[in-house]
Order: sequence, then C-alpha cells, then structure tokens
Amino acid sequence: MSDSLAYRGPACPHCAVPLQEEEQRTGSLVCAHCNRAFEATAFAAPQHTVAPTAEVVTIGPEGANACANHTRNAAVTSCQRCGLFICSLCEMNLGTGSYCPSCFDRMRTEGSLQTGVRKYRDYAGMSLSAVIFGLLLWFPFGIVIGPLAVHYALKGRKQRREEQRSVVGVTILMVLGILEVAGWMAMVGFIIYRAAQ
Repeated sequence: MSDSLAYRGPACPHCAVPLQEEEQRTGSLVCAHCNRAFEATAFAAPQHTVAPTAEVVTIGPEGANACANHTRNAAVTSCQRCGLFICSLCEMNLGTGSYCPSCFDRMRTEGSLQTGVRKYRDYAGMSLSAVIFGLLLWFPFGIVIGPLAVHYALKGRKQRREEQRSVVGVTILMVLGILEVAGWMAMVGFIIYRAAQ
C-alpha cells in the first residue's frame, strides 16, 4: 500500500485533511484547514468484557488443572462428552452439562443437542386427520370434529404463511371442515323435520 493511501484517522469530508485529536468529537465541527462546517460522530469502542479466569500460576499447581485450549487458564470443569479440562472461556453450559467448544460444535452439527430440539406441530396434518375422522364418523361426531378441523386449518394457514409455503391445501381442509358441520346440521334439521310430521 502506498503511503498516500494509508489510513491516517478521521478526516474532513471536504478537504480530506486528518482531524487533530481535539477535533475528534461528536457534533458540528469546522475544519481548521478549509474552514468548512460538517457534522461528525465520534466512535466510542464498546468495553470488552471477559469472563473471569484464573491463571494456573496464581493458583498454583496443587490447586488447578490447566485448560486444554488455554494452558495459562485454570480449568473450572471438564467436558461432559470428551473429558477435556476447560476454563470459563471455553465452557459451553447448556443446563444439562458443560461441553468444550469442539464437542458443542460436533453435537450441534449432529443434531444431538437436546436443548436445541423444538417440537413442531403440523396443524395442516392435524386438520387432515380431523377431516378424515369426521368423514368416517360423520353423523355422531361431525358437530365436534368439523369445528376442530376448521380450527386446526386456521392455525395451519398461519403456520404455512410464516414458513412461506402454499396455503391451498389447508384452505381446502378448512372448507371440508365447514361442510362437515353444515352437513351435520342439515342432517339434524332433516331428522327434526321428519319427526315433526
């Protein structure tokens, strides 16, 4: 990199002359070189917090084992999977145990992390089951199963939209659930009409 292209710190946006240290602040500034005004924002680097670690040297050899990854740091625990001693910087505590970073990555890739597993309710599948069950046992249970199919279909539509998937099949299930309820009510109305005659 040539000397003319090397970064020299914050500069005036008009004349590109580097600002003096006392000029590096937030607010309206006037360049001392070209006398033109500009708005500046000073960047304050965030304070880096580090987990408290004890060095093996301060504890002494009888009081600590060294971390497998950081030989100067004292180990606070061992990996539940491989048994390596790890310091507080390396410890990946999942509530079910502590793991070293490499075992954590391996378990995450394999999908064997129990805390990361989420249950997925397939509302579209539940609606389909309710519709089929309602068609099989339509007359005695249609009034209960039909609304249940519609309820699951509405949740399935929302779920499919969130996943950016098609909602056509779930909409058909919802219509079938409504038809089950309407058919059941028509059947009951017909029975009452016939009984009244």
